[in-house]
Amino acid sequence: MYAREIVTEGLKPLDLTDSGESAIVRMHEYNVNQLPVTDGDKYIGIINLDEIVALKHLNDPIKNLQIPLKRPYVNENAHLFEVIKAAVEYSVKVVPVLSLDQKYIGLITAESSMKAYASLLSVMDEGGIVTLSVPVKDFQLSEIARIVESNNATILSYYSHINQTTSMVDVTLKLNTTELSAIISAFERYEYEVDDVYNDENYNEDVKDNYDALMRYLDV
Repeated sequence: MYAREIVTEGLKPLDLTDSGESAIVRMHEYNVNQLPVTDGDKYIGIINLDEIVALKHLNDPIKNLQIPLKRPYVNENAHLFEVIKAAVEYSVKVVPVLSLDQKYIGLITAESSMKAYASLLSVMDEGGIVTLSVPVKDFQLSEIARIVESNNATILSYYSHINQTTSMVDVTLKLNTTELSAIISAFERYEYEVDDVYNDENYNEDVKDNYDALMRYLDV
């Protein structure tokens, strides 16, 4: 999933000639506190609401602001993970997207990133979730996939994390079935530690409720 595919529609950047007042109005309209600033199709940086308020007069243009702006961005071919990385590194909720020749294309909001991430991980798809622990020295994704597939199931999404303290790999699997008993038994036969299992309709409803709650939070 690439940055150009998840650019948020309808959010225009600010121009260097825009006044502080018009910038505040635009942010209020879009329900954001950060927006990119451009000079034509040239990307200048990200401006925050607090920085606009620092202008001596709100009818002054943004170009009169005497502080350097943060300049986070990704190119149009960047993967979703790079978008999230840029947002975290710069502590921003919007990430501008530039073309390969460095022209401004658009921006990606936190909400757009979260929706894309949810789609990437099949969060909203029906199915069960299994979390496993396995020693780093024994970890083989191919074997995990074989166990799942030998029980007539498919891995919809997967992620792992190495616990440096315990030298264990924590694995989370989203599967295309809620019939997990045979799969769990198979993992246990192969001496995998099954940590948690989520496979009922109540869990699927909880996932949807939590996802909707997060979207409402990002709108605040």
